[in-house]
Amino acid sequence: DVLFKKAEPITANSIDPRWKLFKNCLGALDGTHIKIRVPIVDKPRYRTRKVDIATNMLGVCTPDMHFVYVIPS
Repeated sequence: DVLFKKAEPITANSIDPRWKLFKNCLGALDGTHIKIRVPIVDKPRYRTRKVDIATNMLGVCTPDMHFVYVIPS
């Protein structure tokens, strides 16, 4: 609760034309791979299909780009 902003849905009477089509939307969801350094014994566990050493993370942010949810893998 203290780390993330509380999500507020986009209102139906939003005056911003970018958000009029997203009534009641809380935010955007996306994932990405982040390259990391790990000990040699752990490299097989973090190897991606493109042979990079990386970890996956999932994030949700509000329309004003504040994170409200993050799951690191």
